[in-house]
Amino acid sequence: MTTRTGRGDMTAIRRVSALLSLAAILAGCDKAGPAEVRRDATEFPVRATWSATLAPVGASTVQGSLAISEYVGSRLETSINITGAVPNAPYQWRIYRGGDCSVNVAATNATSGNGLFLFATTQSYPDLVASGTGAAALAREIAGSLDPNGAYSVRIRRSQTATGWNGLSPVACGTLRPSGPA
Repeated sequence: MTTRTGRGDMTAIRRVSALLSLAAILAGCDKAGPAEVRRDATEFPVRATWSATLAPVGASTVQGSLAISEYVGSRLETSINITGAVPNAPYQWRIYRGGDCSVNVAATNATSGNGLFLFATTQSYPDLVASGTGAAALAREIAGSLDPNGAYSVRIRRSQTATGWNGLSPVACGTLRPSGPA
């Protein structure tokens, strides 16, 4: 055995003793295993559910519903369906924050709170394509979380090449409401 002298040095015996003490402490830890780590978003529990019934606007015949399961970890699983659409036609759908279906003005910016502002990105909303009977359904995951005290609406319009839709002049609209915790 070698021994060093000097301030702050440990002998080999002290080092071994310290390691054995650490091993004893770790051995006494919870035998159930380490804390569980969740890396897959599908493993998170549902925090809230939301729903909207879409009613036709004006002379439109498009109607439908949207259901959302909001998961801890900022993930929304959406399921939207429409009926009464023009057969084989594409339709755009979007969730807007800043008001229910009575609001028909675009927000001046994301923080103004004075009108409709798109929730998430346009890429979050692929087109609904009506079948030959005028019905369409789509399931989609969207990143984000909804404020239970916020006002949201889901709006539908015939697809157009312009991507900058501000939510005005929809053919169908529904006010999104929390339908309770999971």
